[in-house]
Amino acid sequence: MKSSLITIFILGGFTVGSTLVSSLAIAKSPTKVSFYCGQTFDPNSNAIVPTTLVASSAKREPVALIQWKLKISGKYTPQFRCNMVSSKFQQAWSAKRLNYLAAGVDKKSGLGIICGSKDRSTPCNRSSMLFTLSNGADASETIDRIKAIKIGA
Repeated sequence: MKSSLITIFILGGFTVGSTLVSSLAIAKSPTKVSFYCGQTFDPNSNAIVPTTLVASSAKREPVALIQWKLKISGKYTPQFRCNMVSSKFQQAWSAKRLNYLAAGVDKKSGLGIICGSKDRSTPCNRSSMLFTLSNGADASETIDRIKAIKIGA
């Protein structure tokens, strides 16, 4: 960035350089993203359900990422899972670990898991896990749905 600023000042003079630097700072400002647990309406059950939402400074309205409807066992109620998973998404985003989504299997429970990672070489395991799938859920289909949300489908 320093070498390009020097080039701007040398080629364009201070006034033009200052304008370009301001434009570059605006263009490169990172999009603010936050994941949180909220509520959305589920037309299938005609009920309000806990939902992992993502809000972005690039969009006006938050986007529903995952509606939590099933209690999988014990304390893992939809509300508990929503809170836990929303937090995991936020942590992964902040650590820049949401470049890729991958599917794996939790060795302890045998259930499918969805993981986030910086690159494709990171294994999908408990340390990179975002959430556990319900028994019988298709991991590839789940990833495809999340990707479709990302592109605005």
